[in-house]
Amino acid sequence: MKPTIINHPFRTISLEYESEAPLSTLEQEGVEKYLELHNKSQEYNQVLTRLFTYYSSAPNILNQCETIFNSLSNEYLLLTPMLHYLEEGGPLSENEIASIDENERVCYDTQPLLTQLHLFNNTFDAYADGLRAAEKEYATTEEQQEKLEQQFDDFNDNYFSPIIKDYKNMIIDICSLDEDFDNFRGAFCDMTDLADKLCATRNAFLDLHIQLQHRIVELDKDLIALFAAINGEQNN
Repeated sequence: MKPTIINHPFRTISLEYESEAPLSTLEQEGVEKYLELHNKSQEYNQVLTRLFTYYSSAPNILNQCETIFNSLSNEYLLLTPMLHYLEEGGPLSENEIASIDENERVCYDTQPLLTQLHLFNNTFDAYADGLRAAEKEYATTEEQQEKLEQQFDDFNDNYFSPIIKDYKNMIIDICSLDEDFDNFRGAFCDMTDLADKLCATRNAFLDLHIQLQHRIVELDKDLIALFAAINGEQNN
């Protein structure tokens, strides 16, 4: 027996040849298809690993956004009395302001709100850019897996099974081929398990993301109303 080892990044391929004779056309094509199947599996596995790493760590970035958002919300709440006043009575003229005793004046500083708003926008924009890129790549995984599974079936039907059936005329030792293909199936199943794990991790993360997104939409409405009131704009 002549052992043949191929150190592929997806998994090590280990076959044995019966002799030094050239492989048949079927065997040669089969080896090429087997390597191609490993190449595509490695590419897909890298995508899954990269996305799983992102969605596993994304809640940490989301928590940072939520912490800043909470500070922004608190700054808004501090200004809500001013909003009620502006909505009910409108801004005072300079003469009216001058007529009020300084001890009775209440001043509201909008700068802390603007500072938090700027910080939140920058942080959330960076977070959203990363999420959009991950979601775009994730959208390709279903098609990738379908193509890979089809490629797996094609190899099994058109190369593996025919070689096994015609083992007497083959150079590749079918016992080693059968064992190696079985090991490949195991690695392939591990990869599809990772795809399922990725899906669950992504869904759990998106639930948290959507909750924050709803809060952002509501606060955005409030901030628009606040700044409109400060600028003296009237609702139609």
